[in-house]
Amino acid sequence: MVLHSIFESSTGEERWITQISKILEKEVRVDIDQPVSIFRVPATLSVYKPEAYVPQLIGLGPYHHFQPELYEMERCKLVAASRLRKQFNSLEFKYLVAKLNLVEQCVRACYHKYLDIEGDTLAWIMAIDGLFLLDFFSTSTTTAYLVDSTGRKLAHGSIVGDIMMLENQIPIFVMSEILSIQFSLPDVVNKMLPTMLMSFCNAISPLKLEDLALSQVCAHSHVLDLLYHLIAPESVGLNEAYSLFGKMEDESFNKTTSADSSKFNQVFSKLWGLLSNLNVGFLSKITRPVKNILTVSGTMVSSVRGGVSIFTSGNKEAIKPENGDSSQEKKTLIVEEIMIPSVSQLASIGVEFCPTGDGKIRSITFDQSCGRLYLPIITLNVNSEVIMRNLVAYEASIVSEALVFTRYTELMNGIIDTVEDAKLMREKKIIVNSLRSDADVVQLFNGMSKAVRLTNVPFLDKTIQDVNKYYNNTWQVRFCRRLRNIVFGSWQILTVLAIVLLVLLMGLESFCSVYSCPKLFNTTSSSSSD
Repeated sequence: MVLHSIFESSTGEERWITQISKILEKEVRVDIDQPVSIFRVPATLSVYKPEAYVPQLIGLGPYHHFQPELYEMERCKLVAASRLRKQFNSLEFKYLVAKLNLVEQCVRACYHKYLDIEGDTLAWIMAIDGLFLLDFFSTSTTTAYLVDSTGRKLAHGSIVGDIMMLENQIPIFVMSEILSIQFSLPDVVNKMLPTMLMSFCNAISPLKLEDLALSQVCAHSHVLDLLYHLIAPESVGLNEAYSLFGKMEDESFNKTTSADSSKFNQVFSKLWGLLSNLNVGFLSKITRPVKNILTVSGTMVSSVRGGVSIFTSGNKEAIKPENGDSSQEKKTLIVEEIMIPSVSQLASIGVEFCPTGDGKIRSITFDQSCGRLYLPIITLNVNSEVIMRNLVAYEASIVSEALVFTRYTELMNGIIDTVEDAKLMREKKIIVNSLRSDADVVQLFNGMSKAVRLTNVPFLDKTIQDVNKYYNNTWQVRFCRRLRNIVFGSWQILTVLAIVLLVLLMGLESFCSVYSCPKLFNTTSSSSSD
């Protein structure tokens, strides 16, 4: 097996030695002063929908700046950067690059991947991309100057999506450095940049943000990091552990029941086929009407199986809509989904869905006394999936025990299974849907169920546990569970009885094929009518 080096040529090796020498000579402790914050997206996430993590129009920073398919958009960034530079009358571009060269090691320390580029090149990238972002954040007319190679204006949503990708981040301190070069007054810089960043985050966030003082905005690493901590604050910690999937005995019972029901369905399918083909007069009078009423000539068994499973089983695999995709990927996603009833199932037992008072993730609760599930209002548009996926990717990359935002998306995926579920959430004003349809909402949340690792988030896990407890204690669910115990618990006996009955009927059919049985099977009347 060939191992690939980080160096593609001897020049790369010399550049690496030069950079390491600079670090050692200057005794720059970049590993302590500037922690890594801009990561590559984990392969376990990017493999399912790579276009949500790789910029489609604008490449920002060293990871994607020189991508051939994005380089034609460099002109757009240069136009925006030049326009902002003209507003800063005293700002010379070479002077700006020279100043950013002084923070080269701090910039390199932000990126998880080794940057095999010269210091001057990195400074130029930071200068161009930093000016572009400042221009984009400061004016709503930026898109009027952003055109592709054919002269067509670029969609604002596509640019926002690219800006919020994890691998496309620019450190906030770089933008702060650019402004400080122009404005000698620190108070101007400390107010201008935080105000722009907070306005941008408020405009694109799918959820309501936590309160944050302007003085603390620039302490964050980059825009995605800022948005993440505004949505999922660090104050939500780990105090106690809750089960990830509800009661373990329910899960094991569902597995056992699923195996028993599968065997029952297989035997029942074969018995029904044989029974329907028996040429016995009075028997056909029973089987044919049943077929006509249920319209199940070819799918009766699967329909019965699906109906029983959905109505009586807590297994989310039975609740998921059938879409014809039986790939291993989809099966894995279904199995990993948290165990919680869907919106429709909860509504059927009287559970009410209400927006939370402050609209924030930390306020998610379930009131068992009145059966109300409180969820924050979430606004979904064309950028929401990209933003949410990259928030999940960033949360998985940083050192964090509690994946708060990931757990929230798992909760939403767990309760939204069908279009009806999404519709109910929209009608309850919990989902503000700007997508094409409710089906897009279902696809968005069900496509995000792949997590990097398991996690416990106390307040969310308690909500899941309380919902499951409330649902399992209702008389409807208890009755269905008891019925399921009776039917599937005795399926072996019922199968034996069915086989004995089938053998007797087959014997009668053979007997009547030799000897006519007009009185017993009323075949005379049917023959005369023919």
